[in-house]
Amino acid sequence: MGLREIKKAKTRKLISDIARDLFIERGYEAVTIVEIAEKAEVAVTTLFNYFPTKESLIFDLEDEIDTDILEAIRSRKKGQSILDALHGYFLSSKLFNPPNKKTFSGFGKLIRSSTELSSYLRGLWGRYENTLAKEIQDDSGVNKLEAECLAKLLLEGVSYACNSTSPKETLNLTFKILKNGWNK
Repeated sequence: MGLREIKKAKTRKLISDIARDLFIERGYEAVTIVEIAEKAEVAVTTLFNYFPTKESLIFDLEDEIDTDILEAIRSRKKGQSILDALHGYFLSSKLFNPPNKKTFSGFGKLIRSSTELSSYLRGLWGRYENTLAKEIQDDSGVNKLEAECLAKLLLEGVSYACNSTSPKETLNLTFKILKNGWNK
């Protein structure tokens, strides 16, 4: 990565971190784009060059997660199942190992407190489901409906685990049920 790309990445992260902290501190609706731009020392137009919407400010890792999910499948060990590869990816991801647990907890509360952010997140997960379903279908040869069903169940389970009181335990149970089925 060149110097210009490094500077852009730092600016993007700075803007997102400032927005996240302000949103957590005062609430999503109470913070303006102008305020975020001023605190980040960038023009509003510059902010919108990095983030097309106010909601996207808080989800700065959205493209990274989408790419990482696909990479987990594509780079899995020979003989490893797609479910095992995705289980390993999510178990080691920032979703289940946040660098700052207090900030991550505040982030979760923020999302749940805002209908706009909750809706935006649902849209993101929908995009992840589509991308994951296509990759599952292409990689395994299952039909489209089966791939879509698996992607939906898998990501709903991950989402549920993220919001659980025992995230890793719930994630492990989710993958156990998906892998072994539930026949009670």
